[in-house]
Amino acid sequence: MNQQPTISPSLPPAILIGGGAIALSVARCLGRQGITVYALDGPSSEARYSKYCTWIPLPYNAGNIFNNGNTQHLWENWLLGEATRIHKGAVVLPCSDEGLELIINHRATLEKHYKVIEANDDVIRSMLDKALTYELAQKLNVPAPRIWQVDTQADLLKHLDEFRYPCALKPRSSHDFVKHFPSLKMFIVDSSEELIRVFADVQQYNLQMIVTELIPQSPEGYWSYYSYLDEAGTPLFHFTKRKLRQYPNTFGLGTYHVTDWNAEVAEAGLRFFKAIGLRGVGNVEFMRDPRDGQLKLIECNARFTLTTELVASSGIDIASIAYNRLTGRAIPRVDSYRTGLYTIRPTSDFLAFLEMRRRGELTFLEWVKSISHRQQLLIFHWSDPVPALARSRPFFSRQIRKLIGALPFTQRTVGADVKTVSRSTVKGGSL
Repeated sequence: MNQQPTISPSLPPAILIGGGAIALSVARCLGRQGITVYALDGPSSEARYSKYCTWIPLPYNAGNIFNNGNTQHLWENWLLGEATRIHKGAVVLPCSDEGLELIINHRATLEKHYKVIEANDDVIRSMLDKALTYELAQKLNVPAPRIWQVDTQADLLKHLDEFRYPCALKPRSSHDFVKHFPSLKMFIVDSSEELIRVFADVQQYNLQMIVTELIPQSPEGYWSYYSYLDEAGTPLFHFTKRKLRQYPNTFGLGTYHVTDWNAEVAEAGLRFFKAIGLRGVGNVEFMRDPRDGQLKLIECNARFTLTTELVASSGIDIASIAYNRLTGRAIPRVDSYRTGLYTIRPTSDFLAFLEMRRRGELTFLEWVKSISHRQQLLIFHWSDPVPALARSRPFFSRQIRKLIGALPFTQRTVGADVKTVSRSTVKGGSL
Protein backbone atom coordinates (compact mmCIF):
# COMPACT_ATOMS: atom_id res chain seq x y z
CA MET A 1 0.00 0.00 0.00
CA ASN A 2 2.82 2.39 0.88
CA GLN A 3 5.16 1.18 -1.86
CA GLN A 4 7.84 3.65 -2.91
CA PRO A 5 7.33 5.23 -6.37
CA THR A 6 9.48 4.06 -9.26
CA ILE A 7 11.90 6.81 -10.26
CA SER A 8 12.72 7.44 -13.92
CA PRO A 9 16.34 8.69 -14.18
CA SER A 10 15.70 10.06 -17.68
CA LEU A 11 13.30 12.72 -16.35
CA PRO A 12 14.76 15.97 -14.95
CA PRO A 13 14.10 16.36 -11.21
CA ALA A 14 11.73 19.01 -9.92
CA ILE A 15 12.52 21.46 -7.12
CA LEU A 16 9.47 22.87 -5.33
CA ILE A 17 9.93 26.19 -3.52
CA GLY A 18 7.88 26.68 -0.36
CA GLY A 19 4.20 25.93 -0.06
CA GLY A 20 3.81 23.34 2.71
CA ALA A 21 0.65 21.41 1.87
CA ILE A 22 0.61 22.96 -1.62
CA ALA A 23 4.06 21.53 -2.29
CA LEU A 24 2.80 18.18 -1.00
CA SER A 25 0.01 18.18 -3.62
CA VAL A 26 2.44 19.04 -6.42
CA ALA A 27 4.98 16.45 -5.22
CA ARG A 28 2.35 13.72 -5.31
CA CYS A 29 1.23 14.66 -8.82
CA LEU A 30 4.80 14.59 -10.16
CA GLY A 31 6.17 11.79 -7.99
CA ARG A 32 3.52 9.32 -9.15
CA GLN A 33 4.96 9.69 -12.64
CA GLY A 34 8.44 8.70 -11.52
CA ILE A 35 9.80 12.25 -11.37
CA THR A 36 12.35 12.90 -8.62
CA VAL A 37 11.00 15.74 -6.47
CA TYR A 38 12.85 17.91 -3.95
CA ALA A 39 11.09 20.10 -1.39
CA LEU A 40 12.84 23.40 -0.66
CA ASP A 41 10.69 24.34 2.31
CA GLY A 42 10.75 24.90 6.06
CA PRO A 43 11.18 22.03 8.54
CA SER A 44 7.45 21.90 9.36
CA SER A 45 6.42 21.45 5.72
CA GLU A 46 4.02 18.58 5.02
CA ALA A 47 6.00 17.82 1.86
CA ARG A 48 9.00 16.94 4.02
CA TYR A 49 7.33 13.69 5.11
CA SER A 50 5.98 12.52 1.76
CA LYS A 51 7.38 9.43 0.09
CA TYR A 52 7.10 11.32 -3.19
CA CYS A 53 9.80 13.88 -2.45
CA THR A 54 13.07 14.52 -0.65
CA TRP A 55 13.30 17.41 1.77
CA ILE A 56 16.31 19.73 1.46
CA PRO A 57 17.65 20.43 4.99
CA LEU A 58 19.03 23.95 5.35
CA PRO A 59 20.30 25.77 8.46
CA TYR A 60 16.94 27.23 9.48
CA ASN A 61 17.12 29.02 12.81
CA ALA A 62 15.69 27.24 15.83
CA GLY A 63 13.17 30.04 16.34
CA ASN A 64 10.38 31.17 14.03
CA ILE A 65 12.04 31.15 10.61
CA PHE A 66 9.38 33.44 9.18
CA ASN A 67 9.85 36.17 11.76
CA ASN A 68 13.55 36.62 11.14
CA GLY A 69 12.99 36.75 7.37
CA ASN A 70 15.91 34.50 6.41
CA THR A 71 13.96 31.78 4.63
CA GLN A 72 14.03 33.20 1.12
CA HIS A 73 17.70 34.10 1.54
CA LEU A 74 18.51 30.48 2.46
CA TRP A 75 16.62 29.19 -0.57
CA GLU A 76 18.37 31.66 -2.85
CA ASN A 77 21.83 30.71 -1.57
CA TRP A 78 21.17 27.00 -2.00
CA LEU A 79 19.66 27.35 -5.49
CA LEU A 80 22.49 29.57 -6.72
CA GLY A 81 25.20 27.66 -4.87
CA GLU A 82 25.28 23.97 -4.01
CA ALA A 83 22.26 23.04 -6.13
CA THR A 84 23.81 24.35 -9.36
CA ARG A 85 26.36 21.53 -9.10
CA ILE A 86 24.12 18.63 -8.09
CA HIS A 87 20.75 19.55 -9.64
CA LYS A 88 21.67 21.43 -12.80
CA GLY A 89 18.85 21.20 -15.35
CA ALA A 90 16.16 20.63 -12.73
CA VAL A 91 12.67 22.08 -13.14
CA VAL A 92 11.98 24.83 -10.57
CA LEU A 93 8.34 25.31 -9.56
CA PRO A 94 7.19 27.84 -6.92
CA CYS A 95 4.44 26.65 -4.56
CA SER A 96 4.28 29.79 -2.41
CA ASP A 97 4.23 33.57 -2.85
CA GLU A 98 7.70 33.71 -1.34
CA GLY A 99 8.86 31.24 -3.97
CA LEU A 100 7.30 33.37 -6.70
CA GLU A 101 9.06 36.45 -5.38
CA LEU A 102 12.39 34.63 -5.37
CA ILE A 103 11.93 33.65 -9.02
CA ILE A 104 10.94 37.07 -10.32
CA ASN A 105 13.90 38.62 -8.47
CA HIS A 106 16.45 36.13 -9.82
CA ARG A 107 14.95 34.64 -12.99
CA ALA A 108 17.85 35.51 -15.30
CA THR A 109 20.42 33.89 -13.01
CA LEU A 110 18.25 30.87 -12.22
CA GLU A 111 17.61 30.17 -15.89
CA LYS A 112 21.36 29.70 -16.43
CA HIS A 113 21.12 26.54 -14.33
CA TYR A 114 17.48 25.40 -14.28
CA LYS A 115 14.25 25.16 -16.22
CA VAL A 116 12.20 27.81 -14.42
CA ILE A 117 8.40 27.96 -14.53
CA GLU A 118 7.20 30.14 -17.40
CA ALA A 119 5.44 33.33 -16.41
CA ASN A 120 5.08 37.04 -17.06
CA ASP A 121 7.03 38.42 -14.10
CA ASP A 122 5.37 41.84 -14.25
CA VAL A 123 2.00 40.13 -13.91
CA ILE A 124 3.29 38.10 -10.96
CA ARG A 125 4.38 41.30 -9.22
CA SER A 126 0.88 42.69 -9.66
CA MET A 127 -0.69 39.51 -8.30
CA LEU A 128 1.59 39.52 -5.24
CA ASP A 129 0.50 43.08 -4.41
CA LYS A 130 -3.21 43.24 -3.57
CA ALA A 131 -3.39 46.99 -4.25
CA LEU A 132 -1.95 46.52 -7.74
CA THR A 133 -4.31 43.60 -8.36
CA TYR A 134 -7.36 45.73 -7.60
CA GLU A 135 -5.95 48.63 -9.61
CA LEU A 136 -5.65 46.31 -12.60
CA ALA A 137 -9.22 45.12 -12.10
CA GLN A 138 -10.45 48.71 -12.00
CA LYS A 139 -8.58 49.65 -15.18
CA LEU A 140 -9.98 46.60 -16.97
CA ASN A 141 -13.54 47.21 -15.71
CA VAL A 142 -13.52 43.92 -13.81
CA PRO A 143 -15.91 44.24 -10.84
CA ALA A 144 -14.12 44.02 -7.47
CA PRO A 145 -14.62 45.20 -3.89
CA ARG A 146 -13.89 48.85 -3.26
CA ILE A 147 -10.46 49.43 -1.67
CA TRP A 148 -8.50 52.27 -0.09
CA GLN A 149 -4.70 52.26 0.03
CA VAL A 150 -3.56 53.33 3.49
CA ASP A 151 0.23 53.60 3.69
CA THR A 152 0.19 55.97 6.68
CA GLN A 153 -2.11 56.90 9.53
CA ALA A 154 -2.80 60.17 7.69
CA ASP A 155 -4.11 58.13 4.73
CA LEU A 156 -6.33 56.17 7.09
CA LEU A 157 -7.76 59.23 8.80
CA LYS A 158 -8.36 60.97 5.46
CA HIS A 159 -10.72 58.21 4.35
CA LEU A 160 -12.20 57.32 7.74
CA ASP A 161 -15.66 58.69 6.92
CA GLU A 162 -15.82 56.63 3.71
CA PHE A 163 -15.53 53.21 5.36
CA ARG A 164 -18.59 51.09 6.09
CA TYR A 165 -18.34 48.52 8.87
CA PRO A 166 -17.52 45.75 9.14
CA CYS A 167 -14.62 46.16 6.72
CA ALA A 168 -11.24 44.48 6.31
CA LEU A 169 -7.70 45.71 6.89
CA LYS A 170 -5.78 43.59 4.41
CA PRO A 171 -2.06 43.29 3.59
CA ARG A 172 -0.82 44.24 0.14
CA SER A 173 1.71 41.39 0.45
CA SER A 174 0.29 38.25 2.07
CA HIS A 175 3.63 36.47 2.48
CA ASP A 176 5.14 39.45 4.32
CA PHE A 177 2.06 39.75 6.54
CA VAL A 178 2.11 36.08 7.57
CA LYS A 179 5.65 36.43 8.94
CA HIS A 180 4.19 38.55 11.75
CA PHE A 181 0.61 37.23 11.88
CA PRO A 182 0.97 33.53 10.96
CA SER A 183 -2.64 32.52 11.62
CA LEU A 184 -4.36 35.45 9.86
CA LYS A 185 -5.09 36.59 6.31
CA MET A 186 -6.49 40.00 7.31
CA PHE A 187 -8.24 41.84 10.14
CA ILE A 188 -12.01 42.28 10.22
CA VAL A 189 -12.91 45.45 12.11
CA ASP A 190 -16.31 46.68 13.30
CA SER A 191 -15.64 50.33 14.08
CA SER A 192 -13.37 53.24 13.27
CA GLU A 193 -11.85 53.03 16.74
CA GLU A 194 -10.94 49.38 16.22
CA LEU A 195 -9.56 50.10 12.74
CA ILE A 196 -7.28 52.86 14.06
CA ARG A 197 -6.05 50.63 16.88
CA VAL A 198 -5.34 47.61 14.66
CA PHE A 199 -3.66 49.78 12.02
CA ALA A 200 -1.32 51.17 14.67
CA ASP A 201 -0.40 47.61 15.71
CA VAL A 202 0.36 46.65 12.11
CA GLN A 203 2.42 49.76 11.40
CA GLN A 204 5.18 48.67 13.80
CA TYR A 205 6.12 46.00 11.23
CA ASN A 206 6.25 48.46 8.31
CA LEU A 207 3.58 46.52 6.42
CA GLN A 208 1.70 48.11 3.53
CA MET A 209 -2.05 47.71 3.95
CA ILE A 210 -5.35 48.38 2.22
CA VAL A 211 -8.85 48.77 3.59
CA THR A 212 -11.44 46.86 1.60
CA GLU A 213 -15.17 46.56 1.78
CA LEU A 214 -16.61 43.18 2.67
CA ILE A 215 -18.97 41.60 0.16
CA PRO A 216 -21.92 39.93 1.90
CA GLN A 217 -21.64 36.15 1.92
CA SER A 218 -23.25 34.39 -1.03
CA PRO A 219 -24.94 30.96 -0.77
CA GLU A 220 -22.95 29.98 -3.88
CA GLY A 221 -19.68 30.29 -2.00
CA TYR A 222 -16.53 31.36 -3.85
CA TRP A 223 -15.94 30.49 -7.52
CA SER A 224 -12.46 29.90 -8.92
CA TYR A 225 -11.21 29.69 -12.49
CA TYR A 226 -7.95 27.87 -13.34
CA SER A 227 -6.02 27.79 -16.59
CA TYR A 228 -2.57 27.73 -18.15
CA LEU A 229 -1.85 30.23 -20.91
CA ASP A 230 0.96 29.56 -23.39
CA GLU A 231 3.26 32.13 -24.97
CA ALA A 232 0.54 33.09 -27.47
CA GLY A 233 -2.02 33.62 -24.70
CA THR A 234 -3.90 30.44 -25.65
CA PRO A 235 -5.52 28.65 -22.70
CA LEU A 236 -4.56 24.97 -22.48
CA PHE A 237 -7.66 24.14 -20.41
CA HIS A 238 -10.59 25.66 -18.54
CA PHE A 239 -11.52 24.60 -15.01
CA THR A 240 -13.88 26.02 -12.39
CA LYS A 241 -14.66 24.95 -8.85
CA ARG A 242 -16.49 26.23 -5.81
CA LYS A 243 -15.16 26.84 -2.32
CA LEU A 244 -18.20 25.99 -0.23
CA ARG A 245 -16.83 26.93 3.19
CA GLN A 246 -13.76 28.45 4.79
CA TYR A 247 -12.51 29.02 8.31
CA PRO A 248 -12.78 31.63 9.66
CA ASN A 249 -15.88 32.10 7.52
CA THR A 250 -15.18 35.63 6.32
CA PHE A 251 -11.48 35.52 5.58
CA GLY A 252 -9.99 32.08 6.22
CA LEU A 253 -8.57 29.19 4.26
CA GLY A 254 -10.92 26.95 2.28
CA THR A 255 -12.21 23.92 4.19
CA TYR A 256 -14.59 22.37 1.65
CA HIS A 257 -14.37 22.46 -2.17
CA VAL A 258 -16.21 20.85 -5.08
CA THR A 259 -15.32 20.66 -8.76
CA ASP A 260 -18.06 22.31 -10.79
CA TRP A 261 -18.53 24.09 -14.09
CA ASN A 262 -19.66 27.67 -14.52
CA ALA A 263 -19.30 29.19 -17.98
CA GLU A 264 -19.82 32.73 -16.63
CA VAL A 265 -16.91 32.31 -14.19
CA ALA A 266 -14.68 30.80 -16.90
CA GLU A 267 -15.44 33.66 -19.28
CA ALA A 268 -14.74 36.29 -16.61
CA GLY A 269 -11.53 34.57 -15.50
CA LEU A 270 -10.13 34.11 -19.01
CA ARG A 271 -11.00 37.69 -19.95
CA PHE A 272 -9.08 38.92 -16.90
CA PHE A 273 -6.05 36.68 -17.61
CA LYS A 274 -5.83 37.79 -21.23
CA ALA A 275 -6.22 41.44 -20.33
CA ILE A 276 -3.38 41.39 -17.80
CA GLY A 277 -1.09 39.30 -20.03
CA LEU A 278 -0.88 36.21 -17.84
CA ARG A 279 1.44 33.44 -18.97
CA GLY A 280 1.65 29.99 -17.39
CA VAL A 281 -0.30 28.88 -14.31
CA GLY A 282 -3.13 31.11 -13.14
CA ASN A 283 -6.17 31.00 -10.91
CA VAL A 284 -8.58 33.73 -9.98
CA GLU A 285 -11.32 33.73 -7.34
CA PHE A 286 -14.68 35.47 -7.61
CA MET A 287 -17.65 35.91 -5.33
CA ARG A 288 -21.13 36.89 -6.46
CA ASP A 289 -22.26 40.05 -4.72
CA PRO A 290 -25.90 39.48 -3.65
CA ARG A 291 -26.44 43.25 -3.72
CA ASP A 292 -26.05 43.57 -7.50
CA GLY A 293 -25.63 39.98 -8.74
CA GLN A 294 -22.15 40.65 -10.18
CA LEU A 295 -19.20 38.31 -9.92
CA LYS A 296 -16.48 40.29 -8.13
CA LEU A 297 -12.77 39.52 -8.11
CA ILE A 298 -11.47 38.51 -4.69
CA GLU A 299 -7.90 37.40 -5.38
CA CYS A 300 -5.68 35.79 -7.98
CA ASN A 301 -2.49 33.72 -8.03
CA ALA A 302 0.16 32.75 -10.58
CA ARG A 303 1.07 29.49 -8.81
CA PHE A 304 -0.33 26.18 -7.65
CA THR A 305 -2.90 26.12 -4.84
CA LEU A 306 -3.99 23.84 -2.01
CA THR A 307 -6.50 22.04 -4.25
CA THR A 308 -3.94 21.02 -6.90
CA GLU A 309 -4.63 17.33 -6.24
CA LEU A 310 -8.39 17.82 -6.46
CA VAL A 311 -7.97 19.41 -9.88
CA ALA A 312 -5.69 16.52 -10.91
CA SER A 313 -8.24 13.96 -9.69
CA SER A 314 -10.83 15.62 -11.89
CA GLY A 315 -8.62 15.04 -14.94
CA ILE A 316 -6.42 18.16 -15.18
CA ASP A 317 -2.93 17.71 -13.76
CA ILE A 318 -1.69 21.31 -13.68
CA ALA A 319 1.65 20.40 -12.10
CA SER A 320 2.41 17.92 -14.89
CA ILE A 321 1.35 20.43 -17.54
CA ALA A 322 3.82 22.97 -16.12
CA TYR A 323 6.57 20.32 -15.90
CA ASN A 324 5.92 18.99 -19.42
CA ARG A 325 5.96 22.49 -20.91
CA LEU A 326 9.45 23.06 -19.50
CA THR A 327 10.84 19.65 -20.48
CA GLY A 328 9.36 19.41 -23.97
CA ARG A 329 7.07 16.49 -23.15
CA ALA A 330 3.66 16.15 -24.77
CA ILE A 331 0.76 18.13 -23.30
CA PRO A 332 -2.44 16.06 -23.32
CA ARG A 333 -5.47 17.81 -24.69
CA VAL A 334 -8.08 18.56 -22.03
CA ASP A 335 -11.66 18.83 -23.30
CA SER A 336 -13.51 17.98 -20.09
CA TYR A 337 -13.07 17.07 -16.43
CA ARG A 338 -15.06 15.38 -13.70
CA THR A 339 -17.44 17.58 -11.74
CA GLY A 340 -18.91 16.74 -8.35
CA LEU A 341 -15.60 15.76 -6.71
CA TYR A 342 -15.24 16.98 -3.13
CA THR A 343 -12.24 17.66 -0.93
CA ILE A 344 -12.39 18.56 2.75
CA ARG A 345 -10.25 19.57 5.71
CA PRO A 346 -12.42 17.77 8.30
CA THR A 347 -11.40 19.53 11.53
CA SER A 348 -11.33 22.99 9.99
CA ASP A 349 -14.66 22.41 8.22
CA PHE A 350 -16.25 21.41 11.51
CA LEU A 351 -14.99 24.68 13.01
CA ALA A 352 -16.41 26.52 9.98
CA PHE A 353 -19.76 24.85 10.61
CA LEU A 354 -19.72 25.86 14.31
CA GLU A 355 -19.13 29.47 13.33
CA MET A 356 -21.99 29.36 10.84
CA ARG A 357 -24.28 27.66 13.36
CA ARG A 358 -23.70 30.44 15.88
CA ARG A 359 -25.02 32.89 13.30
CA GLY A 360 -27.99 30.65 12.49
CA GLU A 361 -26.77 29.95 8.94
CA LEU A 362 -26.28 26.16 9.14
CA THR A 363 -27.73 23.42 11.34
CA PHE A 364 -25.89 20.26 12.33
CA LEU A 365 -28.10 18.10 10.11
CA GLU A 366 -27.58 20.46 7.17
CA TRP A 367 -23.82 20.28 7.69
CA VAL A 368 -23.87 16.47 7.85
CA LYS A 369 -25.96 16.33 4.68
CA SER A 370 -23.58 18.72 2.91
CA ILE A 371 -20.58 16.46 3.55
CA SER A 372 -22.41 13.21 2.75
CA HIS A 373 -20.36 12.63 -0.37
CA ARG A 374 -17.29 10.64 -1.16
CA GLN A 375 -14.46 12.87 0.03
CA GLN A 376 -10.85 13.39 -0.96
CA LEU A 377 -8.82 14.60 2.01
CA LEU A 378 -6.39 17.43 1.34
CA ILE A 379 -3.52 16.01 3.36
CA PHE A 380 -4.20 12.36 4.23
CA HIS A 381 -3.80 9.63 1.60
CA TRP A 382 -3.66 5.92 2.36
CA SER A 383 -0.81 5.61 -0.11
CA ASP A 384 1.13 8.45 1.54
CA PRO A 385 -0.08 8.75 5.17
CA VAL A 386 3.00 10.12 6.95
CA PRO A 387 2.47 13.85 6.11
CA ALA A 388 -0.96 13.80 7.78
CA LEU A 389 0.39 11.93 10.80
CA ALA A 390 3.26 14.38 11.15
CA ARG A 391 0.91 17.34 10.87
CA SER A 392 -1.43 15.86 13.52
CA ARG A 393 1.36 15.07 15.99
CA PRO A 394 1.46 18.52 17.69
CA PHE A 395 -2.33 18.48 18.15
CA PHE A 396 -2.38 15.03 19.72
CA SER A 397 0.64 15.87 21.88
CA ARG A 398 -1.23 18.86 23.29
CA GLN A 399 -4.30 16.75 23.99
CA ILE A 400 -2.25 14.06 25.73
CA ARG A 401 -0.55 16.69 27.91
CA LYS A 402 -3.96 18.12 28.84
CA LEU A 403 -5.23 14.66 29.66
CA ILE A 404 -2.23 13.86 31.84
CA GLY A 405 -2.57 17.19 33.60
CA ALA A 406 -6.23 16.45 34.37
CA LEU A 407 -5.64 12.97 35.83
CA PRO A 408 -6.17 12.72 39.63
CA PHE A 409 -2.73 11.25 40.30
CA THR A 410 -1.02 14.35 38.88
CA GLN A 411 -2.51 16.54 41.60
CA ARG A 412 -2.57 16.56 45.40
CA THR A 413 -4.82 18.75 47.47
CA VAL A 414 -3.57 20.62 50.55
CA GLY A 415 -6.48 22.38 52.21
CA ALA A 416 -8.00 24.67 49.58
CA ASP A 417 -4.82 24.67 47.48
CA VAL A 418 -4.25 22.38 44.50
CA LYS A 419 -0.62 21.82 43.57
CA THR A 420 0.25 20.25 40.23
CA VAL A 421 3.10 17.80 40.13
CA SER A 422 5.62 18.74 37.45
CA ARG A 423 5.41 16.87 34.15
CA SER A 424 9.11 16.07 34.42
CA THR A 425 8.30 14.01 37.54
CA VAL A 426 5.63 12.05 35.68
CA LYS A 427 7.97 11.51 32.74
CA GLY A 428 10.66 10.25 35.13
CA GLY A 429 8.36 7.52 36.38
CA SER A 430 8.43 8.47 40.06
CA LEU A 431 4.64 8.39 40.26
